[in-house]
Amino acid sequence: MGLFTLIVLGETIFDLVASLSYHEWNVESTIVIGAGLSIAFSLWWMYFDNVEGSPIRAFRERGRVRIYTTWIYLHFPLVVGLVSTATGIRYIVSAAQDVALSYTGEWLICGSVSLCLFSIGAIQFTIASASDHDGDGSNNNSRRKKLMIQGSVHRFIAGFIIVLIPVMAIAILPLLLILIITVICIMQIIFDLRHHPHHRIF
Repeated sequence: MGLFTLIVLGETIFDLVASLSYHEWNVESTIVIGAGLSIAFSLWWMYFDNVEGSPIRAFRERGRVRIYTTWIYLHFPLVVGLVSTATGIRYIVSAAQDVALSYTGEWLICGSVSLCLFSIGAIQFTIASASDHDGDGSNNNSRRKKLMIQGSVHRFIAGFIIVLIPVMAIAILPLLLILIITVICIMQIIFDLRHHPHHRIF
């Protein structure tokens, strides 16, 4: 599933860059494209730095397939969100930057990124649930489970904040909207760098 997600994410980024290669470049479009790529790379980080499959594989080998099946099917909304995020970024790049983004456009980009964040958060929570039953009661395992749950909650909160924009029908310029989404995604990376046991650089 990790390889499949990586392929979809790579194809999404490639399609995004290829579709914008003939676009008229200016300051606004350059910032939007940079912010859009930052969102894509942030989603890549959140998934691959936190989503490990060892507890899930252990559950499958023991014949306890409920969590394993849940983990697999949670990847479907993630893949849909990744593909639609690229579509939303292309839409924002092509939109008039001096006019508030349409309601449909807000739902496209905000709904797509929120779907990715909710999916990653649910996948992390599923892994934490599997870790809770894998028979290892060590302090390291308990701390890892706690961090996974905290990360999952942060993903849910970030997704909720982003989707509030179209829900409340806030009139906002395309450039400002994508910058807000980018900052929220980068804050997820900062959280990981502060708390993940492999990083802890702050």
